[in-house]
Amino acid sequence: MVTLSLLAPGSLAACSGPAADAPTAQSGAIGAEAAASIPAGGTDVLGADPAAAFARDSGPSLKIETVTVQGPGFTQARRITGTGPFATPYDEQLSATSRTPIAQDDVLLVQFWARSTSSAPARTEFVFEQAGEGYQKSVSVALSLTSQWTLYSVPFKAALAYPAGGGAARFRLGYPNQSFEVGGIVLKNYAKGQTVGALPFAGFSYAGREPDAPWRAAAAARIEKLRKADLQVRVQDATGAPIAGATVKLEMRRHAFPFGSEVAVERLFENSPDGQKYQQLIPTLFNRVVLGNALKWPVWEGGWPGSQRPDALKALQFFKAKGIPVRGHNLLWPCAEDYCLPTDVPPLFSNPAALRARIDQHFIDILGATKGQIVEWDVINEPSANKRLSQVLGEDEMAAQLRRAKQLDPAARMFINDYGNLGEGDLDVEFTRILKRMQALGAPLEGIGLQGHFGYQLTPPDELYRRLGEFGALGLPLAITEFDVNVPGEALQADYLRDFLTVAFSTPQVSSFMMWGFWEGQHWLPQAALYRQDWSIKPSGQAFKDLVFKRWWTNASGTSDAAGQYRTRGFLGDYRLTVTARGRTTTQAISLKKGMAPVIVRR
Repeated sequence: MVTLSLLAPGSLAACSGPAADAPTAQSGAIGAEAAASIPAGGTDVLGADPAAAFARDSGPSLKIETVTVQGPGFTQARRITGTGPFATPYDEQLSATSRTPIAQDDVLLVQFWARSTSSAPARTEFVFEQAGEGYQKSVSVALSLTSQWTLYSVPFKAALAYPAGGGAARFRLGYPNQSFEVGGIVLKNYAKGQTVGALPFAGFSYAGREPDAPWRAAAAARIEKLRKADLQVRVQDATGAPIAGATVKLEMRRHAFPFGSEVAVERLFENSPDGQKYQQLIPTLFNRVVLGNALKWPVWEGGWPGSQRPDALKALQFFKAKGIPVRGHNLLWPCAEDYCLPTDVPPLFSNPAALRARIDQHFIDILGATKGQIVEWDVINEPSANKRLSQVLGEDEMAAQLRRAKQLDPAARMFINDYGNLGEGDLDVEFTRILKRMQALGAPLEGIGLQGHFGYQLTPPDELYRRLGEFGALGLPLAITEFDVNVPGEALQADYLRDFLTVAFSTPQVSSFMMWGFWEGQHWLPQAALYRQDWSIKPSGQAFKDLVFKRWWTNASGTSDAAGQYRTRGFLGDYRLTVTARGRTTTQAISLKKGMAPVIVRR
């Protein structure tokens, strides 16, 4: 059963469950100050009394009643009670339709208070979407409620134009065996008179965000052990005798660990100031890239406007010249949509032999054209939720697909990539089952791709490390393949990128970290970007640079001792080593690796 009390704006209830607490701030949340900081102006999307606008939207049984409550500023509330079980969270919904038109890209703000009525967490989801068929969403906020009243304040942009009555604010109630309360609802439309970043954002955080959180010291210790090595430089004369007092300078040039991003080939070669900036910035930030769409099957074969195959091959050569390895994404995306498969493939679902031959033709084509230019391939993308090919060919066909890919490009490492496995979804059990099945079949599965798309529910660092450890127990490298944090709060974005990346870098099995875009002007989730449209860096971008190029970056200098030796410790990667002795200077490139022999410099 789900019980929800919908209160008048600004009100708090003392209903069933714990006594009504005074509104309190929690980590990431703010109290009455946030409500007071709602900018003046704007249109009340749900009318003058938003609470009264909400009514039953769907579900087999929703009891709606008006109850007397006690609390500051109100005497009555509406209580909605639902019964389970529920097939989906939207089996039971509480909805209110928009009273006024909303234009595309209008800036809106929703605020409400919520709490669980027991010590157990409660779940719900707030969405603003099309009221009818299509249900395109402008915002979707998953919530895990504690027993304390928390103010949630979320600014967002309208994804499309909604006529009056065409938009719907909804609370999804289809979660069993819980009770929660919501009140103080405000939904304002500021049109183009505000920006998302200027409006209050509150109520969202994660355990372990604190500067002195215990996990930080443990992660730092692991990084020191895993990602660094000792370096010994021996300075000698032509006879091999040690030279004391030589000046030794070590300058890091590139990490051994891959830090990268998705890139769009159409933007990479665009003849415009933005295209030039995009192209110039990539090599300064990243030492690995993944082509976002250009290698997907329908795009490769020209199924999207303007075939990207020539640009894909050009991009591979561009990054080869820059010394930047490229991930391949993806050979197979086993859903039936036209963004997954070419349009001629679904008609073959009734003919398994023809379907198998068509897939093999694709593998021969793309792997032949890119052989030796891709360091690792997502051979199969998102198989946990996309089963269409497996329904025709059988799940074990994935093992044959891995074998065929490895046969056609032996140097590339073969991955299976999926989402919803790091606490941002619930596909980890199914994904683990698929991975173990591939291992049992002896398939050349050489790595696990974990996407890492995060929204309002952010996995705490301790839990993230545990989940990475569980996947790591399968004995394969783990690649973070598509990381982003899609929330409007720039400080929260920056903190979570910093902490997620720290946990990933400190986990032994994690072999690389990739983001799914970095610039607002070329990003599938623009507010998740590291750089704004005008190329100014956001706090998240600065957090990335501070970690990768400052905290985890080694520059060192000193002099050789009486034995001609200079010792230091640095992050694994490529360096420029400069030694000055007896009036002469030499410079050489070295790569710092675990267990490497001393570097001997003779003068």
